[in-house]
Amino acid sequence: MKYLVRVLKYYIYLAVLLVIFIGVLMALGVVGTNINDIFINGKQSLVYIALILLAFALIYPKLSFVKRQAYVTGPYEQLRGGVIEVMNARGYFLENEAAEMMSFRKSGWFSRFTRMFEDRIEIEKNLSGFQLSGYNKDLVRIISAIEQKFRATQE
Repeated sequence: MKYLVRVLKYYIYLAVLLVIFIGVLMALGVVGTNINDIFINGKQSLVYIALILLAFALIYPKLSFVKRQAYVTGPYEQLRGGVIEVMNARGYFLENEAAEMMSFRKSGWFSRFTRMFEDRIEIEKNLSGFQLSGYNKDLVRIISAIEQKFRATQE
């Protein structure tokens, strides 16, 4: 269900961006205001564009929301404070914590809005460190920061 919600969000997001882009081009006089002047096939082009947007919206969540591993050693109790510190430094707050799992959200409303409220990062302790799930671009930075923090404290 979460995947379908993301697909719908990205479809609407892409459609709004396209409308804004075409509106700016119309306002600047780069293209005409008639649909037949803007697109070669007129109204039929809108169907093709909608299908292309749908294809992107179907693919993007699969590629962007992933699970990754942060390799750090030590018991959860010793690592917990450092993870929270790293996440706070990156603009996240601890939303929920249960057993050896933490859930974080972005602190700023504007940042959450620009990510369509798909800003949750879940961190779960496992044998080799932590498994993180969330937006891929954020996970790469967070994992690097977590590993760097604990590598510095272990040396």
